[in-house]
Amino acid sequence: MKKYIVLVLLLVVQTLVFGQEKQRTLLWNAGPQNAWERDFAYSPLIYRGGSMGFSFGFISASEKKIDEVYIHYARIPMGNEFGAAMIGTQASIMTYTFYKAPWMPKKWMIGWSNNNALSLRDFQDAQNFNPRFDFHTSFGPSLRYESIFGKKEQWRYSFQGHWQVIGFLFSASYVTSPPDAFLHEQPTFNAFLQSIRFFQPFQQQDLGMINQVFYKLTNGNEFGLGYRFNFSNLVNEQRSQRAAGHYFLQFNFQL
Repeated sequence: MKKYIVLVLLLVVQTLVFGQEKQRTLLWNAGPQNAWERDFAYSPLIYRGGSMGFSFGFISASEKKIDEVYIHYARIPMGNEFGAAMIGTQASIMTYTFYKAPWMPKKWMIGWSNNNALSLRDFQDAQNFNPRFDFHTSFGPSLRYESIFGKKEQWRYSFQGHWQVIGFLFSASYVTSPPDAFLHEQPTFNAFLQSIRFFQPFQQQDLGMINQVFYKLTNGNEFGLGYRFNFSNLVNEQRSQRAAGHYFLQFNFQL
């Protein structure tokens, strides 16, 4: 019995030690976001605009692995060159997993990413065509670079980029807001399955990057500036495209 108690205690201690090796961070950022969108099913014209974007996130980092989750939201009034208006809502849950590869330079990490992104478009002049939407879940490779500098190593610069190559797409039909399968009498789940399209490499695209520079405070927390860019080109029954650039002020809180 004593042997089992000692074994359990050793496992608990080991778990605590491994837990201490990980650095966990909560983050929040906000700042101006500029975006453009084009839905060919509605119009070949580009709608542009700007507003505020917001992100919440969580980072778990160890010496050989980093996991990141970002939840982003922006609601942006847009217009085309002829004055037509649209409200664009962009929301996403973006995850990264990076690994330290022995064959890579010290400051670089490689991994994979997953983007779950929703674009909701409300065209102000449309009557029976609203709202238009696209949702896609996609996976692909990612790359990360980080450099720490300053006399006390209080400054940190990081860059990371992703390119989605596989996944699925769910979007409005060519002539109606819901996909065509939802216009027929059948179970909702069947209609959903019939509406999913494969996210094809080189036909559909989702790519982006994040540039950030931080200053570390004496308590371990950080604040800094960053820029996030994302572009997507989606093809279902029609093509839709969008891009967004988000300048932000970010605060990192160590747990």
